[in-house]
Order: sequence, then structure tokens, then C-alpha cells
Amino acid sequence: MAILTRDGANLFYETAGQGQTLILIPGANGTGDIFKPASMFLKEHFTVVTYDRRGFGQSKLTEDMPQEVTDLHSTYRLKTDAADVAALAQAVSGQEQVFIMGSSSGSIVAMETLQDFPEIVKQIAFHESPINTLLPDTEKWQDINAEIVTIALTENFALGMEKFAAAMRTVELDQKMMSRPGVDLSDMDNPEVQGMDYWFRYEIRQYTSREIDFNAFKQHRNKIRLLNGTDSKGSFPQDVMHGISDYLDLPIYDIPGAHLGYIQKPEGFATTLMALFR
Repeated sequence: MAILTRDGANLFYETAGQGQTLILIPGANGTGDIFKPASMFLKEHFTVVTYDRRGFGQSKLTEDMPQEVTDLHSTYRLKTDAADVAALAQAVSGQEQVFIMGSSSGSIVAMETLQDFPEIVKQIAFHESPINTLLPDTEKWQDINAEIVTIALTENFALGMEKFAAAMRTVELDQKMMSRPGVDLSDMDNPEVQGMDYWFRYEIRQYTSREIDFNAFKQHRNKIRLLNGTDSKGSFPQDVMHGISDYLDLPIYDIPGAHLGYIQKPEGFATTLMALFR
């Protein structure tokens, strides 16, 4: 384990294995430990970097965030997340390009990284992204996310998560894990609950509504891999990935598991990712 000092935050990260660097970007839970099952296989071929995104887990904020972060169109957190990925890449790999895989809202961080720091990327994978700005009914989805946030913050997190799961058409396999079994969602002293609060306030609306320049990604098509889980067919993120696939004229690769496939079927998830990253 190590700490990378950044403007506004101290980033907790871990490395395992040897070979070219692969950075794994977590989604809503924000902590890199979710990738440990898959990392056990990936580390045979890569130097795997897992980390807690700033504000989550053991990555602590050292400065107050600007007031704008609650605004729907604030890019502050995504910009700092992408810059953090670039800093991790330099810390671990120096000037060598790295592999990156971002899952769920972590895929939006990966997109921002490719947009802002294309020079560091050797290949990059977007796994089941919930970004909605390529969809024809973007405003509808932004309204739905705003309603979810309001319910979570004015009523309770459990109901907010229930509404979120319904909107995302989350499959049962994922629902069981996302419901945080055994965790009291009203216990604000629990780091997991604190992370959920952070996600509701500053991420679910701001990240999914990000206006990524997908047209610019066409020049990086050879670097991009699009991933959908074999067990989450029919979910909202899978629809998003098909929209990205059509726009960039890129294939979608099936990867074992559902939205949390790296936990559910870690060996198959890792094996597929290794086959796509060459």
C-alpha cells in the first residue's frame, strides 16, 4: 500500500504483480478493494493498480471542495479524478503508457482520462457505463437521477438505492450485492455509508450527465474496448454501451458476470480482459 499526495487529496493505492501497468477505476463504491478477486488473476500478467478515488475509503480530502460540486454540470470531481489517474500512471510507470479499465461510473472517469490525457493510454476499457449524454432522451434520465438523489437525501438511502436499481433495470444478481446486506444504511459513522452519501451528493447526477467529446474518441478507436456483462442483459448500462458502440463503430465484447462481474466471476472477467489488452 502507498499514499500519493495530490492537490486536495491523499490517494491510497496498492500495486500487485508484474508487467505492464493496469489501472482499475472503481465505480459508485469508490474503493479499489472491489477488484481484489479479479486482481488475483490479473497480477499474473500486469502490475495491477487499485486505488480509492478521492473522498472514498482511505483516500482523504485535504482541502474543501468548491461549492460548485453539487451543481448538475460541475466537472470538478471528474477532472480531478482523471488527473489522479494520470498521476497514478506516472507514479507507477513513469513515462510508459498504461492500460486502464473503468467500470460503471468509473468508466466515465476513464473516458475523462482518455479525453484529457490521451498520451498516457495504451489501451482502455469502458465497462457498462451509465453515462446518458449520448442517448436521445438524456433529459429524462437526468430528471430520474435528480429524483433518486432527492429521495436518498430527504428520505433514506435504502429507498434511494431501490429507486436507482429500478431505473437502471439492475438484474437480481447485482441487486443482492448493491443492497449492502448487513450494512445499516442510516449509520453515518460507517465509511461505506459515508461513501454512499458522497456518491449521491456529488456523483450520480454530475458524472452521468458529463458531455464527453465522443467524436474526438474516433481518433483513438484502436485503443478503446467496450465491455458488457454476460449476465446483465437488458440493463440500462448495456443500452448505453450499445449507443457508444454505434457512435464509435466499435464492437462490444461480452465479459463474464453482471455489472459487478469482477467480483461475481473474477477469473472469467480477468481472463477476458487479458485477452483484449495486448
